[in-house]
Amino acid sequence: MARKDFHTLTELFLKAIDERPKPAAFLSKLEGKYRALSSQRALEMVAALAAALDHRGIQRGDRVAVVSENRLEWALTDFAVLGLGAAIVPIYPTLLDLDMEYILRDSGAKGIVCSTEKQLAKVLKIRDRLTDLGFILLMDRPATPLEGVEVWHEVVDSMAKRETNWVEFLRGKAGEARPGDTASILYTSGTMGQPKGVILTHANLVSNILATQGLFPFDDDEVAMSFLPLSHVYERMLDYYYFWAGVSIAYAESFEALPQNMLEVRPTVMGVVPRVLEKVHDRVMETVRQSSSSRQKLFRWALGVGKRHFVYTAQSHTPPFALRFQHMLADRLVGSKVRARMGGRIKKLISGSAPLSRDLAEFCFAVGLPVYEGYGLTETSPVIAVNCPGALKLGTVGRVIPGVEVKLDETLQGQESAGGGEILVRGPNVTPGYFHMDEENRRAFADGWFRTGDLGAIDANGFLRITGRIKSLFKTSGGKYVSPEKLENLFQGHPYISQILILGESRRFVSALIAPNYARLEDHARCHGIAFKERADLVRNPDILAFMQEQVDDLTAMLPPHERIRQIGLVPREFNTDDGELSATQKIKRNVVEEHFHDLIEEIYFRHAPQAQLA
Repeated sequence: MARKDFHTLTELFLKAIDERPKPAAFLSKLEGKYRALSSQRALEMVAALAAALDHRGIQRGDRVAVVSENRLEWALTDFAVLGLGAAIVPIYPTLLDLDMEYILRDSGAKGIVCSTEKQLAKVLKIRDRLTDLGFILLMDRPATPLEGVEVWHEVVDSMAKRETNWVEFLRGKAGEARPGDTASILYTSGTMGQPKGVILTHANLVSNILATQGLFPFDDDEVAMSFLPLSHVYERMLDYYYFWAGVSIAYAESFEALPQNMLEVRPTVMGVVPRVLEKVHDRVMETVRQSSSSRQKLFRWALGVGKRHFVYTAQSHTPPFALRFQHMLADRLVGSKVRARMGGRIKKLISGSAPLSRDLAEFCFAVGLPVYEGYGLTETSPVIAVNCPGALKLGTVGRVIPGVEVKLDETLQGQESAGGGEILVRGPNVTPGYFHMDEENRRAFADGWFRTGDLGAIDANGFLRITGRIKSLFKTSGGKYVSPEKLENLFQGHPYISQILILGESRRFVSALIAPNYARLEDHARCHGIAFKERADLVRNPDILAFMQEQVDDLTAMLPPHERIRQIGLVPREFNTDDGELSATQKIKRNVVEEHFHDLIEEIYFRHAPQAQLA
């Protein structure tokens, strides 16, 4: 491990290369094959790009935007901009041009780097309205030259050919960076309203890396798969962490290509969101369901052995000899086959962005996929708490990381319905504030503590549990508070429910929109003689609706009457990013989904009123 004496991200980059050079610092797919880029070559490319940006007028304190999927050029652009003392403004590639215009104008970006011609087209539509935007670089090589657009690789190659030591130039510039300098302005995904530009300094991000680096040790041959958006601080901080620790970083081609890319790269570590693990679980269970009865029995036995084995290892206890022997056999026959779907070498998965169900976590550990859930926000760089080897408790997000303080504000009206209080955070990882938003900054802080807006509780052993989100809490017309996250989390990994959105603000009862697991639901319909031609037929069928309501009732029977989901509506497709219904980190955008399915929601409440007296 490199020494701990760095204070800025530019120091991290240069010291990692100087102290731990790697022949395969990065891996990216080119011409159908993953190819390695050495840390020395990465340094030369970053230096050349930094010089090119300097020639285009980028100075310390300026902002440069990037709109791109995860790829090598994203990371190299980031380090080049940071090396000049400027700040990166990431833009999610799923955003529309008008959203992009807001971010570019609000941040005052002096230039933008685009990945593809599709992203470039959005920028060109709004370029005339952005007076601050001085240059556009395109990572892909266009079919024909485009006026006012420069090609990223041509710019880098052109500077590299000059008889100038750009690496020394970069080192000189990088030495001017200070911990308090702005490293990035990240605009929140807007699940709760208009995006806000979160300022993160070098000191914010560096503190998070140093506070967590001892929690997850890495070997020299580790490879990380980077596929969560680098536009989000979660994957970005992980990639800084990987680079500092000497872990090779491989970029997935796309979310759809991830399963194939994992087989090609065979990663040892990944940052994930629960939605990814749910899909892995669903594919495994579907394969089992279609297997012979003997194979199904073998799988259930192996899964049971894995879960019993995990009970011991989670507490750092040695399992009995008989259980160890059974586990060795179960792992060889079943666990290794599941891991092979992800390349066969996964040592650790780090889960964040959304709650991870206990059942899903137990499944992962049982098949040899250790998953460690953490918690954080863009405003906290991001990690506040995380489970890790030797300090693990399922159902929690782990202990608060070193150097960070957390306390609970239990004075909020209605918080008792979800348990705990609002999580307040103080520490070197906390943002200095929102860009150009003085009133928001006043509301976000209380006596130096940042208000997360999340509800939580801390147990006697210091493990933090998230119980809900204040802004998501709603009150029924009967005056009862409900936490939608609490209810939605009950359905993670459900065999017939892919996605669920809880509703009920100012309504007589709680309801839900459900995107079913259509593969399972269609099989159910065929087995029970329910005719259908397409999914729209299924969601309108009263027998299917009654069956799905039974699934919901079974899971919510133990809840207080005011929290039970009285009626449901089935949607004919999954919520998705293309329609703006999911954020880049797979969180459901409540306001967008409610708008898209407004008629169905009204039908639930006005045509399907419950018969029973409601609390």
